[in-house]
Amino acid sequence: MSRTRFITRTAVILALAIVFQNLRLVIGAWPQSTLIIGSLVNLTLIVATGAVGLVAGLVISFVTPIVAFAQGHLPHVWFMPVTMIGNAVLVLVYYLFKNSRFAEPFNAFLGIIIGALVKWAAMYWLGVVVVLGMFVPDLPQKKAAAIAAAFNFPQLITATVGGVLGILVIKALKRSNMVD
Repeated sequence: MSRTRFITRTAVILALAIVFQNLRLVIGAWPQSTLIIGSLVNLTLIVATGAVGLVAGLVISFVTPIVAFAQGHLPHVWFMPVTMIGNAVLVLVYYLFKNSRFAEPFNAFLGIIIGALVKWAAMYWLGVVVVLGMFVPDLPQKKAAAIAAAFNFPQLITATVGGVLGILVIKALKRSNMVD
């Protein structure tokens, strides 16, 4: 893939991820909106990785938490690197499985499932145990509980749903000859 095509495709998918993040302005920040928006952002991570490459997925992994923090969705600056790491883990595990010969033809789906589990574990441990426990231990109990809930099971759901949808989008793009 040419450098121009790589940059263009990465930029378009990143722009789409930011549009999805801005849905908060339209649908609000009610608890279920996180499931919708998180799934859509995870979809862009997988589409970028599967259709453009690992670097594209990593770029989006690192930029989207900055946008979420700027929107006030992440409650503290320390949760930006936690989210970046969680996203990067999902992208990396998906990429490794997708490009392996471990369990063809199910590699992509295994990459999503295992990647979602590892993302969930990483974000819970880093977000709840490390950040809440060590860096911001003085938060009010109610706020800490809400953060712990957000960095728990919803991460597994959104990574899995977004990942499966991402695989379906990649298959559709391949059928239409829009990606290799």
